[in-house]
Amino acid sequence: MGGLGSRLFRGTGFVGGKFMLRQFERTSAKAVEANRKTLVNILSANAETEFGRNHDFGRLATDHSGRAFREAVPLSTYADYADAINRMEQNGETNILTADELLFFALSSGTTGSSKLVPTTKRHHGFTFKYMGTVVQGVIANELHGPGPSERGIDLMSFAGEQTMSPGGVPVGSATAEAVRRMARIVPHLWNSPIEIYTLDHLPSARYIHALYGLHNRDNQFVEAVFAPRLLEWVRDVESRWDELVADVRNGTLTEDLDIPAEVRAQVLADLSADPARAAALEAATSAEAGGFDGFLKRVWPSMTHMMTITSGSFAVYVPTLERYAGDLPIYSPSYGATESFVGVGLWPDRPGHYVMATDPSYFEFIPIAEADDDQPATVDMGGVEAGEIYELVVTNHAGFYRYRLGDVIRVVGRHGQAPVIEFLHRRGTQFDVTGEKTTEEHVAAAVSALREKHPELTVEDYTSTADTGVSPPRYVIYFELEPGSDLVNGPTLSQWAEDFDRELQAANPEIVGYRDGGFLGAPRLAIVKPGTFARLADMAVSGERAPSRSQLKTPRRVDAEGQIGLLEASVVTSG
Repeated sequence: MGGLGSRLFRGTGFVGGKFMLRQFERTSAKAVEANRKTLVNILSANAETEFGRNHDFGRLATDHSGRAFREAVPLSTYADYADAINRMEQNGETNILTADELLFFALSSGTTGSSKLVPTTKRHHGFTFKYMGTVVQGVIANELHGPGPSERGIDLMSFAGEQTMSPGGVPVGSATAEAVRRMARIVPHLWNSPIEIYTLDHLPSARYIHALYGLHNRDNQFVEAVFAPRLLEWVRDVESRWDELVADVRNGTLTEDLDIPAEVRAQVLADLSADPARAAALEAATSAEAGGFDGFLKRVWPSMTHMMTITSGSFAVYVPTLERYAGDLPIYSPSYGATESFVGVGLWPDRPGHYVMATDPSYFEFIPIAEADDDQPATVDMGGVEAGEIYELVVTNHAGFYRYRLGDVIRVVGRHGQAPVIEFLHRRGTQFDVTGEKTTEEHVAAAVSALREKHPELTVEDYTSTADTGVSPPRYVIYFELEPGSDLVNGPTLSQWAEDFDRELQAANPEIVGYRDGGFLGAPRLAIVKPGTFARLADMAVSGERAPSRSQLKTPRRVDAEGQIGLLEASVVTSG
């Protein structure tokens, strides 16, 4: 659907997005009051639930400051809801945590542990649509979209795998998959590939077909994926399978080397006819004279205005490689959120990782990081945060989680109106505290980034870490998988990298220095693993019952499970 009707649909979306962006700006100006009003609405709506009666929500809703709520309801974690969720899942009981009907149980990504079943209602789920489908589109319209009509783009989301049904009759699946299902009717107006491609279980085959549909359309204006590693996987696939793709464009064929149903193959062949002229243009766009695959996206799609994917936190490690393919295309990080709550919007494409907090998805509280290890630390709400300070985020959402410790550690970098502007740092539980040094995911990411800057020849594809307490003194182990085609690393080179990484890690976390000097913490060990190791690590993560889908999986930046460490160690090719 690339005709006038689709262009009008997309153009209307931009107009609506600009309107909603202005609304967001107005709400941000009075964010403290607006967020406290969200709390009142949540308490009022759920006053007659089992949880609401037990905690006297009807009375708490009359205090518009939020203070009474914070004093009466304890901070919680997922374990506090386990019995209630079990009753909802197994028996189909209602009105326990939320008065709203459950839409489904969302499977969290399970990055720092096993997947959780997160109750999701229509109201709760709608905030992702509201912000990604309107406010973010307003940002794109104002900051990224050039003159001329709005065209389609390449999207790499997936809702592969069927939803299951809990014994109590509630669907179970990923939030991303549900989002795409609900968008099925408008997908042809927004993206190249038909909806059936998003259902394919074999993701490498889906990526190939997304590329093929995308290459047939010269006018694509964006390419997007939820997370940066998924976008990088696709771009790498395009490069490695370029000759096949161009041949399929030229001949109107579809390579046999795909794991897809016969009806999908027939649909693709019916949709995409032979286009020798386009194939010749593609070959010219990636010729040695044109620059090969460096910056090739803009040459292949001259109308392309941006790439869109989440690059905050440890996802920043993928940005340098993406930039090689993007050239001068902006890489826009549009939003920050979790299964339990949408959190914020990236209003500034040139400030990746900075998000303005929304006021209506949840009532937000903040635990000062110095007190985060306490069982029931004091919190502040949006009115009490200070720029430059670090907090753990707490949410009270519309689907039955109250004063829930999200586990995300964020820094407040300023305000937009009254709304905090935040950046994600790391997840609690990914912190090393072998001897009291408190090394975070952020510290390790900063050291990896500094090491790559100092040694451009270190072409990191992915990385993770663990604590080796079986040696004396204990030490960190950092596992690197290098980009395909990287040269083998000799011992002296790896030893130099390890020394420099140690120095950069101490700079990132000065607390380490005393422990290293005192002999309580050993020098870190760097290990290079075989190509494909992190793909096997992902296979392990998605192989269990009710595991997250691969499309929503995030690489864990710390591993502790014996099986994960065993896989990594068995894959080491060089260590020092």
